[in-house]
Amino acid sequence: MLRAATLMDHPRRLYRMTGLTLDQFQTLTQRLAPRWTQAERARLSRRPRRRALGAGRKYKLVTLGDKLLCLLVFYRFALTDELLGGLFGLDASTVCRLQAKLEPLLEQAADPALRRPLRRQLPPGAKKISAWEELLRVCPEFAEVVTDATEQPRQRPPRRSQRRWYSGKKRRHTVKTQVTVNRRGRILAVSRSVPGRTHDYRLFQREGTARQLPPTTRHYADLGYEGAPADYPAQTLLVPVKRRRNHRVLTRAERRFNRAHARWRIIVEHVLSRLKKYHVLVQTYRHRIAEYNRRFRNVAALVNFRLATAAG
Repeated sequence: MLRAATLMDHPRRLYRMTGLTLDQFQTLTQRLAPRWTQAERARLSRRPRRRALGAGRKYKLVTLGDKLLCLLVFYRFALTDELLGGLFGLDASTVCRLQAKLEPLLEQAADPALRRPLRRQLPPGAKKISAWEELLRVCPEFAEVVTDATEQPRQRPPRRSQRRWYSGKKRRHTVKTQVTVNRRGRILAVSRSVPGRTHDYRLFQREGTARQLPPTTRHYADLGYEGAPADYPAQTLLVPVKRRRNHRVLTRAERRFNRAHARWRIIVEHVLSRLKKYHVLVQTYRHRIAEYNRRFRNVAALVNFRLATAAG
């Protein structure tokens, strides 16, 4: 049976199974511990009890490290509850309940700033920001950002909603999520997850992504956001120059701009590849679609956590 204590003696195996180094796994466990204790105390205190807190049947996964390992292996390999239970010596229903308890806490432990609006993502000790110029001075990482959307296949939905989830681009039923990243590859914002039929630019408008950033921020996007510079003239939105019927040949300056734009926009592609190291965001999604966005945000928080701890 898989246990965290065993894998800690084999750091390379732990990394392959969780995507985290030994130090990162231990740090994340320590950050998660007070949140888990508080959540368990609140859960056990919801109804009047005849026994003291902590009485009753114990978890088969005794340590918090084992519980976290179970969740990370699920994210890493997208295993079914039955197979995951077999690896950890649990019932499938127990695995499901453990995920329901642990998943709401993971994002807070890995990257609590991700849940905050962009304007409130300040470094520790920073004062309240009252102007966009002050935000850029305190947080220079907002000077240049890239936005893109990604799609993941999902199981075929009921007939009445199949059209809404069908992506003409991917030619299958998908769920779409938008991410905004800075030049270091840190994920600044994760949108709601929407049916695959929703256009990238429609999602961008619904989320109000442009207005959440300073007007002077250089905001890069692909041709899916072609109308953004005209719709948001106060923002610095940059999209590639496209050839058209009346503009078949691009000038040298336009080709140079497109090359420079592509070098910036490749950052978001690298971030999406890091997200997809966790196969729960790659394989056909076979779980409740209502849980998808939370799992996407948890994986995004893990990617940010890996970046921050590797840099630190």
